[in-house]
Amino acid sequence: MGRLFFVLAILSQIQKTMSNFYRLFFCFVFLFLSGCQSNPTFDTFTTMLPWVKQYAQVQPGFEYILVSANGHEALMALGERRDSIDEFKNRTHEYWYTGQGEMLYLVNGRIHQALGFTNEIRSQTSAEPPWEQLSKSSNSIAWGRKIDLMPGFRYGLVNNIITFKIAAPNFLPEHLPEPMHWIADLVESKRGDGQVWMYLQRFALYDGRVVYSEQCITEKLCLKIRNLGVLVSSK
Repeated sequence: MGRLFFVLAILSQIQKTMSNFYRLFFCFVFLFLSGCQSNPTFDTFTTMLPWVKQYAQVQPGFEYILVSANGHEALMALGERRDSIDEFKNRTHEYWYTGQGEMLYLVNGRIHQALGFTNEIRSQTSAEPPWEQLSKSSNSIAWGRKIDLMPGFRYGLVNNIITFKIAAPNFLPEHLPEPMHWIADLVESKRGDGQVWMYLQRFALYDGRVVYSEQCITEKLCLKIRNLGVLVSSK
């Protein structure tokens, strides 16, 4: 009899666990769908027309970014956006997803975490200057970050960064809003073999928000990220 009660207790626990799992799963789906809904901030400068033929699978009313890397392109949909104030800095946190499971976590347009890619940023701590401060300053600003990279278990990698304003590039991506302010990061990092690696990141800001950027995860994977905004039907 004792053994029977033991088995029934285990079955009851399994049932509770599965119930919690399904509840979390459906909550995630709900948050994902609701988080992708139209954001009026972006509606004013977005249109479906430039991408309607190439990306016929997009759903009007959802917000997307276009990510390019090594000759390939993918759309990522917004799962969540929230604002916070940390150490007197306003930060916008965004979580973007592909249908294949990749995730980009952006903080004020900068890559903070990248999961599901061939190279990943698992986590990081940084003290980046606010965009408003950079836009108003004529001087460069030095700061640093510490990141955890995969593969290779490269944890606690220190990056020394100098950020400054730059002129607009000669060859601009199409369909970007005007006027824009351009800001660049000169980053000192290390390759997988321990050798010093210097690279440049660029950010295009419109109305204080990043609408286009070129950022690197590792020396093997650099991304071009373009905010398409909330896509609307061309009909």
